[in-house]
Amino acid sequence: MMKLSHEQWEKINQLILEAHTEGDIYRLRKMVLLKLGELIPHDKSFFDLGYKKDTKVVFFDPVSDNMDRNYLTSYFNKYESIDIMFWFFSQSRRNIYRESDYITDVMEETSVYYREWMLPQNIRYSMGSRVAYGEILYGSINLWRSKKHGDFTDEEVYILGVINEHLACRFHNKFPNGIKRNNENDYTDTLVHLYGLTPRESEVVELIYEGLPIRTIGEKLFISENTVKKHTHNIFRKMNISNRSQLMKIVHGYMTTSVDDLVEKR
Repeated sequence: MMKLSHEQWEKINQLILEAHTEGDIYRLRKMVLLKLGELIPHDKSFFDLGYKKDTKVVFFDPVSDNMDRNYLTSYFNKYESIDIMFWFFSQSRRNIYRESDYITDVMEETSVYYREWMLPQNIRYSMGSRVAYGEILYGSINLWRSKKHGDFTDEEVYILGVINEHLACRFHNKFPNGIKRNNENDYTDTLVHLYGLTPRESEVVELIYEGLPIRTIGEKLFISENTVKKHTHNIFRKMNISNRSQLMKIVHGYMTTSVDDLVEKR
C-alpha cells in the first residue's frame, strides 16, 4: 500500500463519503472532478458515462468544468476513436492507466490526436480510469496535464485507483445492471450539460427537433408564443447558432452518433 499523508486520506475519505451519499449522477461526477483537483492537480478533465455494446464500448454525457465546450464535443465527435489510449477501455484487466506507461514520446507527439486535439489545449500527459464493476462498465475519468506541470506520479495513480474502486461500487449499487442511454436512470442528457440548457429549454429543443411550429410548441408546453420565442433565442445563444436548421443538424448528430450510438471505442 502506498503511504499517504493524513491530509490526503481525509480528502479521499470525504470524496468517497460524498460519492456514496449524492443521489444525482451528474452532481456526483462534478463533485468527483472538483475534489480530484485537490488530490491530483490537473489542467483538463472530464467524467463520462458508458456501457458495453457487444464487443465495443459506448461513452456519452461527459461532465467537465475546465475544458472548452468545443474541444469536449470535438473529442467525442472526431478524436475519441483515434485517442492513442482508446484500446484501454475495451479490456477488463486494468482499470487505471497512465499514458506514459504505454506510449512513447515519439508515438504521442507524432499522432494526429496529439497535434490536433491535445497540443492546441496545451496538454501533454494523461491519466484516467475505467469505472467498472466486474464486467459492467459505468464510465471513465480522464485527466490531462501540460508539459510544464509534468507527468502524473505513482502516488497519484494509486490515489485514483483507490477512489475508482469506491466509485465502481457506488455505481453498481445504484445501477446493478449497468447504465444505458434511454434507460430511466437519473442522469441527464449530453446536450443539456454541454450547452447549459434549462429543463424547459431542453423540452423546446425536443419539440423543435420534431418539426413543430412555435404555436404548437406553446400549446404543448402551456406557454405563450412569446415565451417560446424567448426560450428559442436563449437556446440559439447558448449553442452559438442562428436558426432551426443548425439546431436540427446538431441535435441529429447527437441523436445518431453522440447519444444513442455515441462514438464507439473499438
